Amino acid sequence: MKITALNVQNFLGARKIECRLTKPVTIFAGKNGSGKSSLQESIRMALTGESVRVGLKKEYAQLVSDGEKSGFAEIELDGSKHVFVTLPDGKCTPAAEYVAPAALPYVLDAQRFASMPLPDRRTFLFGLMGLSAGGAEVKKRLLERKCDPQYVEVIMPMLRAGFDVACKEAQGKARDEKTTWRSITSETYGEKKADTWSAEKPEFDAEKLTDLEVIAAATSATIADLNQKLGVALFDQKRIADSASRLEGLREKAGKIARITEKLKVDQAELDGWTYKVEMTRKHATGGKRVGLVHDLARALKFVSENYAYDLHEHVFVLQRYEAEHGNLDLDESSSDPDAAAKLPDYEKSLALTQRMVENDRRDLAESEAATKELANIDGSEGTARQDAAIASIRTMLATHSERLVATNKDAQALRVADAAAKRADLCTANAMGAHKAVAAWLQIADALSPEGIPGEMLAAALEPINDRLQRSATDAEWLRAEVGADMSVTGDSRPYALLSESERWRVDAMLAEAVSYLSKLGIVVLDRFDCLDLQGRMDLLAWLELLADEGEIQ
Repeated sequence: MKITALNVQNFLGARKIECRLTKPVTIFAGKNGSGKSSLQESIRMALTGESVRVGLKKEYAQLVSDGEKSGFAEIELDGSKHVFVTLPDGKCTPAAEYVAPAALPYVLDAQRFASMPLPDRRTFLFGLMGLSAGGAEVKKRLLERKCDPQYVEVIMPMLRAGFDVACKEAQGKARDEKTTWRSITSETYGEKKADTWSAEKPEFDAEKLTDLEVIAAATSATIADLNQKLGVALFDQKRIADSASRLEGLREKAGKIARITEKLKVDQAELDGWTYKVEMTRKHATGGKRVGLVHDLARALKFVSENYAYDLHEHVFVLQRYEAEHGNLDLDESSSDPDAAAKLPDYEKSLALTQRMVENDRRDLAESEAATKELANIDGSEGTARQDAAIASIRTMLATHSERLVATNKDAQALRVADAAAKRADLCTANAMGAHKAVAAWLQIADALSPEGIPGEMLAAALEPINDRLQRSATDAEWLRAEVGADMSVTGDSRPYALLSESERWRVDAMLAEAVSYLSKLGIVVLDRFDCLDLQGRMDLLAWLELLADEGEIQ
């Protein structure tokens, strides 16, 4: 960058400065208050939009020379490009037409680098040397330091905002993990404590729990079997009690079995007779051919009694029975017997009545036989006593096994609780260790991203060029040696910047500004307060600037 012309009007003490710059080095001289520093301010504001005299845009009117209403500064660059700022509105060259290089403020104001906070110096130098906090090089260095790859991936996006932001993020995550550790352990976090911390774990005998569970299962099976037996016994008890309450009735029914059997025998014989009689009467009433030996013998007996003089009086009864069953032998075999037809309804009623009597007899006999059988199964008071004793025995065994099951389950439950507590303790210990490892992992990353870590390593490489340039400047100007340390501290001949004299600080600032100009390839330096140097110092400065100009390192 080369300033080829200046046109400044009513800018603080610089009321009217208009000149072309034809040489690499230009010196503006004048009395105090004549506008030298105002000229520097106008150049800085036109080129960067910054003002060190006022902080707010509404205060820009204070930059206008006393007694004037407006002012401006116009800078010509490289003989063709014009940038400007107008007062009091503070309007600058549109960004679309001109963007100030990042290093420009540090060469227009030599004291700016040394006045920056240390983190800002580091950030500036990283940008000046083209180093990136979010690049693959940083990731590589983190992994080389054995940082957890998972956490490295998490922090990489934060590195786009710079090492300081990423370092604070890692420290914040470490604090979060410490909080997690405290919430898990209910104790104050300590690195050494966390290395060996474990949750209190109750004793647990897994083998004993298995044995108790086997015993409980067997006892439960026994109880189920006893309950089943008790149910059967109670049913039998009820059956016996019900039978005992019906004992008299059963005995009464059972005592009738002989009489009922005899009555059934008589009624069955009568039923057989009525059945035969109805069958024969039905045949006589409806007619039908009488064929067979019985009918032939009856006809022969009747013929002999009527035609021969034999005494057949004793056989008359036989013929009467035949006719009672088969009808009158004198009737035509194919014709019906009116007498039989007249008797048939009454005979059928008698048959039905006899059938019902037999059915009732059989029912009564079955009831008597059942009562007899039930009586045989009833043990009476002795059976009831035995059944009561059996039930009492079963209930005693049930109570014993139930108590054993309750005790076994209680012991097993206590072991399960201990097991759960032990598992929770193991989980708590594992979670606490996980949080502790996370704390360590995040702190490792935070340490790696701290100024003394990877930034320091990378900055050491970045500082080498600027310190080499400062060494050359000190040699060329025959001044004290300026140096930027790894901690971003500035020294002159190894003494802290704050302990240097005013002229020593001025020379250190001048060499820093030139080094920034050289490394950024801006080729421009603006130095104010030249009069703080003695005559020898001024001669050294001019000789140094002349050397830089001769070598084309400033324009």
